[in-house]
Amino acid sequence: MSDTENFNAGDPARDAFESAQRAQAAMGLDPSKMGEAFRTMTQKSIEQSKEAYARMKSAADQATQTLEATIENAHSGSLNLTKRALEGLRAQAEMNFSHMEQLASAKTMAEFVELQTSYLRRQVELVADQAKEMQSLSQSVAQDVIRPSRDAAQKATGQDRF
Repeated sequence: MSDTENFNAGDPARDAFESAQRAQAAMGLDPSKMGEAFRTMTQKSIEQSKEAYARMKSAADQATQTLEATIENAHSGSLNLTKRALEGLRAQAEMNFSHMEQLASAKTMAEFVELQTSYLRRQVELVADQAKEMQSLSQSVAQDVIRPSRDAAQKATGQDRF
């Protein structure tokens, strides 16, 4: 039984079907092989989609790891900065209390002025030292925070130095 036997002669559906078969034959297409070609094309498309998904998943995993490392470094760095700032405040407070005790025990105005001058000099030195230390620590923290992103960018671009 052929494909066109289900149609009546002169039926527009039969004519369209036969016309499509003639057009396929004229283009060198074998209708029986089109299903196989479509199946092959679909399988290839699925494989390519799986490969693209695997690459995307790998990139997302790497980005997540980079973000986690960056956040961990930022957290650790902020804790170190806060700890150092509190230590600086404690040192300032201890210096202030010690100075107040010394001022209270001063017996002459000259001794009072000498204590005050010495205190101010130590205070300025302490503040300068703390500022240098905080600046150095801040730079170190900043480097630690950007390190995971910089390393990921270097890896992605294949460069040794970014």
